[in-house]
Amino acid sequence: MITINRRALLAAPAILAADSLPAARRAAAQGAFPNRDIILVVPWAPGGGTDILARQMQPLLAKEGLRTVVENAAGGSSVVGMQRVANARPDGYTLGLGSSSLLALMAEGTIALRNQQFDNLVRVAEDPFMLLVSAKSPWQDIGSYVAAMREKSGAMSLGASGTQGTVPHLLSVSMAKAAGAEYVYVGYPGGSAAITDVLGGHVDSIILKPNETLPQIRDGALRPLAAFTTHRIAQLPEVPTFAERGVNVFPHGPLVQMTYLAGPAGLPTPVREKISTAFGAVVRSSEFQRFADENGFLADGLSGPSLTGLIDQVQAAIKAVGGQLGAARAG
Repeated sequence: MITINRRALLAAPAILAADSLPAARRAAAQGAFPNRDIILVVPWAPGGGTDILARQMQPLLAKEGLRTVVENAAGGSSVVGMQRVANARPDGYTLGLGSSSLLALMAEGTIALRNQQFDNLVRVAEDPFMLLVSAKSPWQDIGSYVAAMREKSGAMSLGASGTQGTVPHLLSVSMAKAAGAEYVYVGYPGGSAAITDVLGGHVDSIILKPNETLPQIRDGALRPLAAFTTHRIAQLPEVPTFAERGVNVFPHGPLVQMTYLAGPAGLPTPVREKISTAFGAVVRSSEFQRFADENGFLADGLSGPSLTGLIDQVQAAIKAVGGQLGAARAG
């Protein structure tokens, strides 16, 4: 004989309703995104270039309906902070600013992080690089510089901000390969030290960004010879690209230093679209474009498949040039 517990039966609808509330609330919360502050992880120390970018965007994002809290999580050349992003719940409330530094580490396979752990959303900035010499140097253009590199056969020195394996170092490798010449690489902890040494005659040339060198260029202390870009830099239209002078520094694809917004993989489509639209509008806004122009970087708000494709190309180029470096060391 089957006994029916009337109290349990009568309570069942209430229990079912209670069980369904969390799901309903979650759905409502997703529909109302964002209903609280978004954590924007800057994987570098406070006061650096990426930190300044994030804080410049904060008030502009608020106008787009995204309240952000910037949190610095430095360490491991951005690995510590971006690991936090990769491990976060994919709800749009934890985002981070990735960079070519992270792409290089992933391409080299020296860290556990992989691109598949992220939804890459919007490019925030691209920092173009240039080859520069002291205004007192004998080289007036890239042609005479390359000729000197070949003639001196490994005696010329080239400095940049960053250790071996970083984008500026890989650009130097690619340039020397295209020129068919050897050189000595000198890595610096920052651009100011590199500028001091090239002006003092301690290194022959340097690879740095416009926002690190514009004052010295305008004062006539530094002479830019060529830009590691596909188009001339808007702030320095008189500086030719390497391609214009017949030097192919991108035989394996683009080697660019960029900063881009990323979230954990698996963001819901409406959330991803809301974030991408807001950040894209901010990057393309007149306020941010003025900031970009003043600081010598490019800001195009590239997103979607175009950004994904570019990231893949940059990683492939880094891996290819890094492979050449490894082969040279082995030899």
